[in-house]
Amino acid sequence: MILWHMLSKDAEYIWARPALIARKFRSVELRAGLPTSHAWRGTAFDYNILAKRAEERSRVEKAEAASAAATSRWRTRPERPKTVERAAE
Repeated sequence: MILWHMLSKDAEYIWARPALIARKFRSVELRAGLPTSHAWRGTAFDYNILAKRAEERSRVEKAEAASAAATSRWRTRPERPKTVERAAE
């Protein structure tokens, strides 16, 4: 359901971890052959900052706990009894 909303509305995932995503994108870029840039830190550097990484992780854990709490009260719908076709009289 979340994916459908993200794709149909071209929206970003609200609980994403920006530093982690930037790090993953940079890893893919480097594997694809883009040149390294030693003098410039870039967007992926934030992942190396432990405080920022911990803050993002705690924010996502809180959101995940809130989501789990909201959905824990959901009940599954009981199966409806199947209708029995009456024999032609």
